[in-house]
Amino acid sequence: MEKSTARRPSGQSESFAAHVERWGLPSGLRHALSWRTRESLGLHLFGIYTRPLRGPTDGSSVEERVYTHRVFEAADVAELLSCSRNPELDLDEDFVRSALSKGDVCAARLRDGAVVAYRWIAFTPTHHRQGVYVDFDPRYRYGYKTFTLPEYRGRHVLRLFTPQVDSYCMKRGRQSAICIVAVDNDPSMRFVLGTGFRRIGFAGFLRRGALFFPFRTAGVQAEGFRFFTPS
Repeated sequence: MEKSTARRPSGQSESFAAHVERWGLPSGLRHALSWRTRESLGLHLFGIYTRPLRGPTDGSSVEERVYTHRVFEAADVAELLSCSRNPELDLDEDFVRSALSKGDVCAARLRDGAVVAYRWIAFTPTHHRQGVYVDFDPRYRYGYKTFTLPEYRGRHVLRLFTPQVDSYCMKRGRQSAICIVAVDNDPSMRFVLGTGFRRIGFAGFLRRGALFFPFRTAGVQAEGFRFFTPS
């Protein structure tokens, strides 16, 4: 967790660099870089977050006995489609088949045989949007497209089985998790910080028509993360 509870001596101001290190971009700047502003400019800016993977511990909570956990792979496409028919889940059949055939997996939480929350995980370069892809070092697994049904939000459903998902990814040779969060997406930022991620820097891209200009800070570059378009 990046947020520190340490207090500065009275009258001592915090430098801009220190503020960004502790809290991310200042709220005023993040507001200026809001979704609408970014869309009109074609500018997309994200915080890049990582954490080490960790295996499960002994014991289970009451909640873990209420929900079941499943990692759906390519061979499980029919089963995943069957237990995720709720249109609120936004799991389009074409997307599901394409993602699973690519080698991505869907780490899902189920109750009474139906998916109530999920997170998609990739192990290879993955499409982001507008023909732009993300790439990352082979020691990472990349998390994207996360969703929880409204009636299950606030129950930490996705957090319950994080160690089991980590264990699965570790068996596939991955050491750490990496994800991106738009700089003005406070709920997602709180979620990733609450699950042990730390921000390693910022990355993004300018996309207007045929123009594509990616950028990243030094910490992100050192970890092998980048936005790119296929040649």
